[in-house]
Amino acid sequence: MRRLCLIFFLFSLTVVAVDIKKLPEEEQSLASTVDPWGLAFSDQLARFTSYFESYPEAEFLAGVTHNLVKLWPNKYWFRGMVLGPGKVHQTARLWAVPDSTVSFQVVILPRTGAQQARYRVVATAGVPVSIFREIFVTLDNPPYPRFQSQQWPDPLLLENSCELSGTQAGVFLIELKIPTGETRQRLTCDIRVSGDRGQPVRFSVPVEVVKLRIQPKDFPLVAWFSRERLSEVQFQEMCSLALEHHLQVFCQEYLASLWVEPQKFEQFIRFLMSKGQRYFQIHRVDQALYDFLKERNWLSYFLVYSNVDEPSEETFVNKNIPFAENFRRQFPGLRIFLASEYHPQMEKGCDIWLTDLSSSRYDPSNFELPEKPLLWHYYCHLPINFQMRAPLVQAPNMLIDNPALEHRIALWMSWYFRAKGVFIWAGNREWNTLKDFWQTGSLNVQPYKYPYGGIHHGNGFLVYPPVTPEGQVLPSLRLKILRDGMEDIAILTAIEKNYARQFKNTLSPVPDVFVHPHYYDHLPEKLLQHRDYLLAQLRKLGL
Repeated sequence: MRRLCLIFFLFSLTVVAVDIKKLPEEEQSLASTVDPWGLAFSDQLARFTSYFESYPEAEFLAGVTHNLVKLWPNKYWFRGMVLGPGKVHQTARLWAVPDSTVSFQVVILPRTGAQQARYRVVATAGVPVSIFREIFVTLDNPPYPRFQSQQWPDPLLLENSCELSGTQAGVFLIELKIPTGETRQRLTCDIRVSGDRGQPVRFSVPVEVVKLRIQPKDFPLVAWFSRERLSEVQFQEMCSLALEHHLQVFCQEYLASLWVEPQKFEQFIRFLMSKGQRYFQIHRVDQALYDFLKERNWLSYFLVYSNVDEPSEETFVNKNIPFAENFRRQFPGLRIFLASEYHPQMEKGCDIWLTDLSSSRYDPSNFELPEKPLLWHYYCHLPINFQMRAPLVQAPNMLIDNPALEHRIALWMSWYFRAKGVFIWAGNREWNTLKDFWQTGSLNVQPYKYPYGGIHHGNGFLVYPPVTPEGQVLPSLRLKILRDGMEDIAILTAIEKNYARQFKNTLSPVPDVFVHPHYYDHLPEKLLQHRDYLLAQLRKLGL
């Protein structure tokens, strides 16, 4: 204990000895600040300086961390493994299954006072590898509790280099796609980080592949999309992008525009089906469209939204139920879905009921699920005609300034509490908030007007518009995290179906990962450890 205290004492002396006036101007401006965790800059600087003690000649170092934390653009704020030039390092192993994706983050950390330079990340493996540069969005201060950082990572550019100066860190997401028929038990991803000056940093990431067959699209995750100003080719590419991440596309307005030419309508539906889509929304139904769907045996795939969104109990009785009764008589076999707080006789007004985890009339730990309607969970962040039993911001949600853990653990909760699907507002229906985004990098959101209120950063889009008019729609970090969550659900489902006896006491994420939607472990490592433990146990069974 005395030795430990002496180490801390000597470490504190090195911090005190730093002459702030000798630091670069940007560092001097941070002298009286703290990071989003509340750590003083003097301690950030001490930690950062210690990284270079083993590499005194290095121009930069490389940081490595898992994919379930949102990193910051300030190099002094990084927490994770830090590697330097010289020998080839090896990180902790990742666990995967065929037909899934694994990823990790690489961070470039130039030394204090480093001159502006360009840096590059190269990744090679025996499977397809993609490298995305994480772009930071500048946000206004939210009216709800959040880490107080104005810049959050979300848009992803498919590129492997960046230019850095001052206090900037370069942040990249490295993604490995494990093919459906992969037979090897172990793969290795080799990483090389280089700059204009200095020696490169090299390391390898081992990946264990467990031969578990999963079906990540069997659990419906859906969101509303619109064509906006995209060409038809761009719109189809956006739909493909969403479905690659197991997010099904509801685009009722676009389908309505295609229905004037039934052949084009059918071609587009079959295009989405070929990508794995199994649920579709149509805006209005006439007899011709109904007969068309019935003839192709597609009625069970198609949904219609109810006539009044998020109704009060009085509105539900007086408007939603009569609408449903009339609709079912006229178009039997088509189903109605509705976002709403729970009301008596819910099954009379809809076939699929969407509700928020914080609803006062729905507590998943003790709510007795009715046989009808089917329950889907709903993430919107601005419900109306709704009372909460606990603060909305204490449950997982889908905004840019929600921690990464929340997007993924939300899907685990939906699986555990036996929801039959998840609906998110929305895929790209709020692109109007991204005006001049690629010129400014700022998300200047206007508060929603009554009856919706406040600012909700990223509510309404999970993809970003093209950088150039002819370019491709870009994924978001949130979309990647949701993809991981969907594959987690598929792993949990496959284990439950095929290995229930062997995992009787270890499959459940409760209480280690979460206890309740408003009570969960905020360390993302707990979720990752639970997932990896299950896959490691499958390996012991011979998979």
